[in-house]
Amino acid sequence: MISKLLLLAYAVSSLLVSSGVRASNVVALSPSDFDSVIDGSKPALVEFYAPVRPLQGNPLASSLSPLKIMDLDNSMTAAESCTGMPHPREVYEELADAFSHHKDVVIAKVDADAHRDLGGRFDVKGFPTLKWFPKGSTKPEDYSGGRDIDALVKFVTDKTGLKSTYKKAPTYVKELDASNFESVVGKKNALVEFYAPWCGHCKNLAPTYEKVARDFSIEPNCVVANIDATASQDVATAFDVTGYPTIKFFPAGSKEPLSYEGGRTEADFVDFLNEHCGTQRLVGGDLNEKRPIPHVSRNKAGKIPELDDVASKFISGQQDAATEEAKKIAASNTSKYANYYVKVMEKIQKDGKEYVAKEIGRLTKISQSGTTSLEKKDDFTIRKNILQSFTAAEGGHSEL
Repeated sequence: MISKLLLLAYAVSSLLVSSGVRASNVVALSPSDFDSVIDGSKPALVEFYAPVRPLQGNPLASSLSPLKIMDLDNSMTAAESCTGMPHPREVYEELADAFSHHKDVVIAKVDADAHRDLGGRFDVKGFPTLKWFPKGSTKPEDYSGGRDIDALVKFVTDKTGLKSTYKKAPTYVKELDASNFESVVGKKNALVEFYAPWCGHCKNLAPTYEKVARDFSIEPNCVVANIDATASQDVATAFDVTGYPTIKFFPAGSKEPLSYEGGRTEADFVDFLNEHCGTQRLVGGDLNEKRPIPHVSRNKAGKIPELDDVASKFISGQQDAATEEAKKIAASNTSKYANYYVKVMEKIQKDGKEYVAKEIGRLTKISQSGTTSLEKKDDFTIRKNILQSFTAAEGGHSEL
């Protein structure tokens, strides 16, 4: 029953995909021209596939074909192909487009449902099956890699040395593998997703996970990472990964992870990382101006309690004495914002108490311009927090 449901889902998905008409760079082969194209003169990647015919009267829609419709070990399941993720056919078209400017490699396909003798000749037992035909040979190698566009482009590039036109989307997610896993995990706080390229749930999570990675991209001790568990099986096995996606948090200084069992929204991840990394991020990446720094309940992001006390003295009327005290503290304080307290005191003495409100307004306007980097927005937020220390609302009665 489940197999038939998956088959029906694949049928609907394939019909939807095929409803759009576009020029294709995939070479369609049949028994009449297969041997003349795949003759060893060029390397070739050939996809043996089964298009789904109209459901009415289609034997594939009423019973299982002797050949499996999907190779569930190496590609998306039929159910996953209906979740809004790229359909395998679309990915293969994108691969052909990426190498269409080269005449030294062939990206081809065979309707192995219509031409079963041709599929049988190459021991095709499931759809889609990919076979690599090296240059100089008409005997193929089985392709067992990932079915996502990144994996396919890398495979063809590695085999041929040809450059593709495919541009991988930039990512804030730290990409790990067996070679760099230990250099990251254990050194910094790290949230790690163990994924499989064909996993539909992993693909659904990817956009949210990318947003979380961006939110924490400038945090020096909080990494959002992932690792292809099918390509780095030893790493996955070491951490008892048995399903995808599996998400684990590795605290800095430890290789004993915590299993992430929380929700899968951006807010869920942000809250979790703030708690475990001691950070103060909001959804979207901004600093939380009102969230206290851990263990310093009265503090806001970037503020220095000792200098806040001096700011209170300053606004109570002890300007000269407070300024000198602030200079002494700033001289030995490691925070780069310690001297900002001194600067604010000197500006108020020079320009008057109106300076604080004007500067807060100026920084707010720049932050909201939409062109400010996360680093600068952090800087502006911290400066505004410090400026708030010089207002009557935070410092008590003002005699400025």
